[in-house]
Amino acid sequence: MYLVIGATGNVGSEVVKQLLAAGKKVRAFTRDAAKVAAWDGQVEVAIGDLTSPATFAQAVSGVEGIFLMNGALDGGIFRQLIAAVKARGNPRVVFLSTLFAGFPESRIGQLHKDKEDVIRASGLPGRFVRAGAFMTNAYQWLATIKAEGAVYNATGAGRIAPVTAEDIAAVAVHALIDPSLTPEIFEVTGNELLTIPEQVGILADAANRPIRCVDTSTETAIQGLIAIGTPPPVAAAVGQSYETVRNGKMAMVKDTVLRVTGRQPRSYQSWAREHASRFA
Repeated sequence: MYLVIGATGNVGSEVVKQLLAAGKKVRAFTRDAAKVAAWDGQVEVAIGDLTSPATFAQAVSGVEGIFLMNGALDGGIFRQLIAAVKARGNPRVVFLSTLFAGFPESRIGQLHKDKEDVIRASGLPGRFVRAGAFMTNAYQWLATIKAEGAVYNATGAGRIAPVTAEDIAAVAVHALIDPSLTPEIFEVTGNELLTIPEQVGILADAANRPIRCVDTSTETAIQGLIAIGTPPPVAAAVGQSYETVRNGKMAMVKDTVLRVTGRQPRSYQSWAREHASRFA
């Protein structure tokens, strides 16, 4: 039995699908059973909340592996969750982290690295999937695309290698079910470096509509995040990540998807064509 946290999210839902396809039993941890109704009869449902360690402790009972995401949890609660896992055996924990965790100066990275270290210190067999930029991050542009036909870019000409949720999940599932995979850290990216303007151009072609890419400053981007309700410290951390991209530090391509799954990661163009109707 494998427990999946965030089973309705972009990556978590793919983890569920791929575990089921591999013939594994799955338990989904959720606050609302209706959200996992699509898997009725296929997955076991554990009702609870990560801010309630007691409900999490019940959910981890008897599992051999756990897919765990960061979430908006403080360090104290996260330690309680990991202690609950340790108290109920020695299941493998696959934690969805970020490439920024490899940068000590990154505030976003440190939030993830701190939780990686909690898992390490517990003695549990932990595996850390450090994902690069999600292709689904493009959904954050939908509001301005629909209202103005524009995407606002605070990363300049910095390049990243976006990766699909399916490819991230594929690496996570292999790390969960294959004990022969010995790396502790799996750095996951797509296989092509693209700027935000290049991504926008690909989306515009796929959606068959003009989309402008407008450069903006980091500070303007931070204020925009705060305006939509992002806590200022989080907005500042995100702004710092934009600067890291702008400075070229995230221009990396890793072959992890190929090494782990035996196939190349999906291209941005292919993903854009599949989801073009959302941007049209």
